[in-house]
Amino acid sequence: MKAFKQGSALALVLGLAGMTGATAQTESQTSDGPALDVIQVTAQRREASVQDSAIAISAITGENLEKDRILSFEDLASSVTSLSFTALSPLDQEFNIRGITNTRLDSPSADQSVGIFLDEVYVGRSGLFNADLYDVERVEVVRGPQGVLLGRNVVGGAISIITAAPEFEEGGAVSVSIGNYDEVLVRGHVTGPLTDTIAGRISFQSRNRGGFNHDILHDRELDNLESLQARGQLLFQSDETDLSARLIVDYMNDESNGFHSVAINGPDPATQGPWSAAREAVGAARGRPLDLRESLPEHPRYAGDANESPQALRREAWGVALDIDKGIGDIATLTSITGYRQGHAFNLYDQTGMGPDNGYGVLSPTLFSFPVNEREEISQFTQELRLVSNMENSRFDWIVGAYYQKDDVEKFDRFWAEVPLPVLVTLSGESHWDNYAETTSMAVFGQLGYQFTDWLRVVAGVRYTEDEKTGTVFARAVEGGDQFNPADQVALTPLAATYREGDSFSTDYGQEWEEITPQITAEFSPMENAFFYATWSRGYKGGGFEDDPANPAAAQAGYDPETVENIEIGAKLDFLDGRARLNVAAFMMDYQDLQVTQTDDGCLCNITDNAADAEISGVEAEFTFAASERLLVWAGGTVLETEYIDFIDGNGLDNSGNQLQRTPETQFNVGAELTLDFMDWQDALSLRANYTHSGEMYWAPDNAQTEDAYGLLDGRISLAPADRNWSVSVWGKNLTDETYRTNIIAFFGDEVSRLGAPRTYGIELSTTF
Repeated sequence: MKAFKQGSALALVLGLAGMTGATAQTESQTSDGPALDVIQVTAQRREASVQDSAIAISAITGENLEKDRILSFEDLASSVTSLSFTALSPLDQEFNIRGITNTRLDSPSADQSVGIFLDEVYVGRSGLFNADLYDVERVEVVRGPQGVLLGRNVVGGAISIITAAPEFEEGGAVSVSIGNYDEVLVRGHVTGPLTDTIAGRISFQSRNRGGFNHDILHDRELDNLESLQARGQLLFQSDETDLSARLIVDYMNDESNGFHSVAINGPDPATQGPWSAAREAVGAARGRPLDLRESLPEHPRYAGDANESPQALRREAWGVALDIDKGIGDIATLTSITGYRQGHAFNLYDQTGMGPDNGYGVLSPTLFSFPVNEREEISQFTQELRLVSNMENSRFDWIVGAYYQKDDVEKFDRFWAEVPLPVLVTLSGESHWDNYAETTSMAVFGQLGYQFTDWLRVVAGVRYTEDEKTGTVFARAVEGGDQFNPADQVALTPLAATYREGDSFSTDYGQEWEEITPQITAEFSPMENAFFYATWSRGYKGGGFEDDPANPAAAQAGYDPETVENIEIGAKLDFLDGRARLNVAAFMMDYQDLQVTQTDDGCLCNITDNAADAEISGVEAEFTFAASERLLVWAGGTVLETEYIDFIDGNGLDNSGNQLQRTPETQFNVGAELTLDFMDWQDALSLRANYTHSGEMYWAPDNAQTEDAYGLLDGRISLAPADRNWSVSVWGKNLTDETYRTNIIAFFGDEVSRLGAPRTYGIELSTTF
């Protein structure tokens, strides 16, 4: 790997020590002028401020989530340093922190690379957590592996959502937002005491929106949304018994007509793919070119069905969490966190966005349709017990705990292909995979800290994890084609090896893994408002098995866990009398046994293997400045250098030396908020803008397909008089109407793409009571 400017990075961080001192984009008033607030976080399993936490962390308050209209994880990714987001489909979300992501890993035994936590409960499947952010106290984004306290599947980092808790003072809020694309968003909450020791809270959100894209073949909107979410809570607090308990029940349901796929010609114009060529032919036939937001997806007619099945996406999930804290004198606090989540999802989409049955008679030798139908049934149980010391007069502090997780996932995939011309006739047909996986994970962990001096503290911890994954996969050929060959005893099926209708195979699979993930950190506080740390840590992501294996051998092969070792130094500084804040981190990561999913040309099937080692290094920074009592500015950025060290893919292509896929070299954001008087109301009018830039990146390990750099500009103007219980705002997202992609699949010379949201805007009315 080309040497990252490690000396410069180290000098940058350590050089900040001469300045006295996750960005909290709020400010408070002191006698000397404005000062920045500090957000309290719990990412290290005890409450501490962002500025005193020896991790790279960004914390966004619920207030700022609303100001920036951060409704989804995709919105969140455009606002947080080192975080990016791609998505094959709404069920296959891919979060990327510092270049570590889980690209196209969606089998029922697959794990995430970035951990998602909802009120400290780990959520393992996209279908269970891809809900909007509503009535949230804060979101914490932790960067880098957190193998001790947060555990498995946090090799890249973690996103932790902390919802607003019940309060013992009556109150509530309701807001209504109306926007273009016929969007109507209604959300609110009510909270208050039920008894002297019990408080409750009910929150809800309803969101309906027309589609960003259009299926012109069936005259249907795509990427529309009908969503309903609700959450109910009870909080028990007793000072007499030093006991608190919080019960949370949540529900989500959303539906749409499915998502839009559009074929864009690949990087080599001499080898135009069949779908982009067909789009040009359709445009010529109808007298005007197809817009990028228009497609002609084919609806499959499955065996035994009288009618075609239209594209659709449906998800429903609910969860229960119980958090109990019991003080044990002045020694420690015992915490029990129990979580259960269950859900199901249905997704039917045309991967190519166009097929032979396109209504315009456009055909070519290699033009075929390939709709995919996914169904998931998911249940997950988690239990964590931990004991956290709170001995104020001791130099020692410690955390010990145990963790248990049980996942049951059934994933049914149905593939249907139509190839009217004889060139690729072996692809035509229908095939089914029913894949049931059970995951059991257990862990114990401990951490010990010692305060050597007033300015030096050292923390060391370790976690031991055992994973067991077992399952059964049943595959069946409903109509002839070449999705698999059950007679094969090797993991790949030759494309020419057709099978007969009725052929099938059923096989069991399973494996166990264990891993030790240590961490050691030194913390330095040489002066007030200046905090430095140095960390070495190890992260672990579980192994798994293929999603739709070509044959029994492929089903049983499996892939091993991946690990990452991280060396990181950081600085957190407040200066200019608390008006300015700069947080910086520099890191080097050694990524081993990287799990990579690729499309193999020999069978046109996806295979996952531990194909690569990689190195990642970079610097990230966040800066906030209260320039005056009325002007707040902020900026953040990341510079990464990534490289595959040893990576020969399933097609024999050597990707060693290439950059990691789906990882921009540079990301940055800048923003400002200005508060003004309006009429007789002081500080009632606020003008807020935020610009996010994502640098060029490669979509695949071969670095053949690129996504150009792009930027997104968001803005909001709000009127909120201090002596009134109402506010009114106008907002806009992607104000320059930038066209960008959230996913591509390289296929026969085309880049079959998903597009990000276009320009949206609207007005919002809110009231509190």
